[in-house]
Amino acid sequence: MRTSHMAPSSALRLPVAVRVDRARGMGAVSAPTAFALAATSGALFASAFPPLSWTPVAWIALVPLLVACASLSPARAAVAGLCWTATATVGVAAFLPGMLGRYFGLGTVPAWCAAVATVAGLHGVWVTAWAAWVAWLVRRGGAGPMLVAGGWVAAEFVRAHGVLGSPWALLASSQIGWTPVVQVADFAGAYGVGMLVAGVNAGAAALLVPALRGRRPVASSVALVAALVAALAYGRWRLAEPFAHGPAAGVAVVQAGATPARAADRPARLARYVALTEAAANPATRLVVWPEYATEAYLEEPSAARDAILGVAAAAHADLVLGGPHFVPSRTGTRYHNSVYLVRDGRLAARYDKHRLVPFAEHAFFGTSGARYTPGRGAPVVPATALRLGVSICVEAMTPDLARRAVARHADVLVNVSNDAWFADAAAAEQQLAIATLRAIEMRRYLVRAAATGVSAVVDPYGRVLARSAFDTDAVVTSSVRASRARTPYQRWGDAFAWLVIAMVAVSTLRTSTHHQRRSSS
Repeated sequence: MRTSHMAPSSALRLPVAVRVDRARGMGAVSAPTAFALAATSGALFASAFPPLSWTPVAWIALVPLLVACASLSPARAAVAGLCWTATATVGVAAFLPGMLGRYFGLGTVPAWCAAVATVAGLHGVWVTAWAAWVAWLVRRGGAGPMLVAGGWVAAEFVRAHGVLGSPWALLASSQIGWTPVVQVADFAGAYGVGMLVAGVNAGAAALLVPALRGRRPVASSVALVAALVAALAYGRWRLAEPFAHGPAAGVAVVQAGATPARAADRPARLARYVALTEAAANPATRLVVWPEYATEAYLEEPSAARDAILGVAAAAHADLVLGGPHFVPSRTGTRYHNSVYLVRDGRLAARYDKHRLVPFAEHAFFGTSGARYTPGRGAPVVPATALRLGVSICVEAMTPDLARRAVARHADVLVNVSNDAWFADAAAAEQQLAIATLRAIEMRRYLVRAAATGVSAVVDPYGRVLARSAFDTDAVVTSSVRASRARTPYQRWGDAFAWLVIAMVAVSTLRTSTHHQRRSSS
């Protein structure tokens, strides 16, 4: 039976000025207050990521948004989702308009319009859909904490996949600083970590708003606590497990700046890379890594740059991995690749051509013109002297697919070369490092990351940074790595956990709809 008015005697005053109608079990806040709560939630979410990196805040950041959704119709909850997206974006992607302007040569207004369109299309639409769905569940009495958390995971999964997938600022990335929690990523990937954090948020919101407790609140609470305890116990166990074997191999990561805009300045930059490499020479160093596009020269062709690169690798008595361009003539025209080279004993020993290109920037998309590169083929593994390297270029480290393929082909260590200069923002570079760090945990491999302007780092199989550089400096990062042959559940099953969660969300949503229809017709 529906009530048209809220009796004063039925209101229970709670924190954050939320009033609950006991008959309906629905939080009652005004629409302006709900939108303000949503905006506050977005700001809290952003604070869990660089530059603030307040990791614990992520565990309560979604609470105000959930309280707001419980008070609103699905349509208004969708608007609340947009409010959340706006404030979250200011915190985690403030660099985006400037980056788009520099990368594509856009003016201020077009750059901001492109940034708004990018955020709305890649992120906002999914948060909006999730918020509307939560409000829909609340009105039908089916919004339990685990289901709400599962819906968040489903939204993250969908936006992270596809041709224009964007895994930027997943909840899991905010937890890299909490080592025991993120160990579950080798079992369930980033979405396992996200499920835990979203579940705690949903449970906390349910304490404030009974409508978010679902039909079986006790069972939901027990399941949530059990999942959190199990994840922490799993993390402690995995932290005590050895994942690397064999002798240590010294690594030197050289960071000496991105490609200068003027071609006349490029020899000086290459000279810096050579000088830093020579200064870091050490008999224990087996591998030297330079970043993406460390050279603009085609290394298959004779040139002064080629001679310098082959010479410094030979003098260092170490394998050199670096990024550079490559081309292949064909009947249909020359194909260009963004590549990684392995230089050994003064010669080109192997090459990997980038598979996952950046839409609009590295290849044509949706009928646009100006294609620059062709996706590469073949295994993302190059055989160095001491180790088999699973390589990726720039944004390829944002998704686990390539790393899984490399490990399936017996890669011992992961290497990511990148050019983060186009961010022109230290916080964005830190976020890139956090995302790449998840790959080390999922695959239980050392990760060597070389970025032209930083952040360059060496990460162990537990996600702990062993050595790193600062952003926008010339530096050499030295550490050691060891080969790993570990086989994790995530390597074998991939995103099976995420698919199970999505299936659970779909079935529960269908049951809620059917249950509501039966109640309405009775």
